[in-house]
Amino acid sequence: MNFEELFNKLPIAIFVSRKDFEYENEKAREIGLKENRDSSCIRFNNSIYKIFHDRILDYDVYLAVEHPDKISDAERLSLYLHFFKEAKEFSFILDRNGRFIDVNPSYEILGFKKDELLGKNSRFIAFEDQIEVLRKNFGKVLKGETVKFTFKAKDAKGEARYLEVLEWPRYLNGEIVGSEGVARDVTESKKLEIELERVNKALKILNQVQKLIFKERDEYSLLRRVYLMMKKFGIEIHAWLMESNKLIEATPGASRCNVKTVEFYYGKCQCGEARNCSLIVPITHEGKILGLIAFCSIGELSEGEISVFSQLGEDLGFAMNHYQVERHKKIMSEILVENLKQFEKLADKLRNPLAIALGYLELEEVSCDEKIKEIEKQLKRIMDTIEDLRFQEVMTFLLTKTSEKKV
Repeated sequence: MNFEELFNKLPIAIFVSRKDFEYENEKAREIGLKENRDSSCIRFNNSIYKIFHDRILDYDVYLAVEHPDKISDAERLSLYLHFFKEAKEFSFILDRNGRFIDVNPSYEILGFKKDELLGKNSRFIAFEDQIEVLRKNFGKVLKGETVKFTFKAKDAKGEARYLEVLEWPRYLNGEIVGSEGVARDVTESKKLEIELERVNKALKILNQVQKLIFKERDEYSLLRRVYLMMKKFGIEIHAWLMESNKLIEATPGASRCNVKTVEFYYGKCQCGEARNCSLIVPITHEGKILGLIAFCSIGELSEGEISVFSQLGEDLGFAMNHYQVERHKKIMSEILVENLKQFEKLADKLRNPLAIALGYLELEEVSCDEKIKEIEKQLKRIMDTIEDLRFQEVMTFLLTKTSEKKV
């Protein structure tokens, strides 16, 4: 038997190379040692071959030796229990009815004691609106699927914690007898995600209100459009206009609200219909209060949402001031046109007595006494016309000032 026959019968894979020489035995060709010689190991037919490399004279020698990868059931169980107990994520085991059979120490993220969870259905840690999420995913697991989902869990204090769950079937003698899984606390990232979604929703509302501003022509129609638009977003509002330091109802149902002060407020509303916190935002323009908008029972708001809705108050104030300025311009324009008409009439009234007075002066057959008497008469007509002119001037002045005050 030569050396090549001997090497081919060895269970060890051998590959030898030099610049002008290569050799590999049958085992090396079988597992692909040459192609994978730079790796630390090779997986082949459920076996692991560990690779050893050495330099002998001018030759690179590679050996691949099968590494035992079989452990006993007891060893596997020991490793599994170690992982289960030491894992940082909340690990759990459920029976077919969804009840906790075991949990690892990381269950503490929810604040419960172990005996408070064991034997309880997983719905015990879920809010009412999240039970369907658990039921649906557990049903998939019992059909042999592995599922990944996020749900809002209820901790021992009744507060919300968001858990990202990976859950898979648990088998016994080939049958599914429940599930196993891990749950990771993603509360902070989920809250940030929800906050961003809500701020984006508020910005979308603000954008739509800004589009309404120049489509409407008065405060009442604008606030009613905003009222209807908010309802589509699931937000109930009431709005008022400020006139003569009094709040005047501008949207349906506003009279039921017991808002008494015109100032910014966020918190529990005193209204009997309030279900949650409300937000009250003054409608202002350049420091002047033009109205008030109340977001009824809107619930918990982030600083970002409150900032956006405060901006809404300023945008509505800008719109209302714009409407008032436009009305003022219209009134002033109408006054000027009317004055021009009046001045034209008064000019005619002045020309007539002057013409008569001048005509009498030219009449030779009329005595001086008669001329003086007629001129006095015409001068009185001129004075009356001047008084009318003065009256129109005063009325114009008063109307202008009244219009400016409203603006």
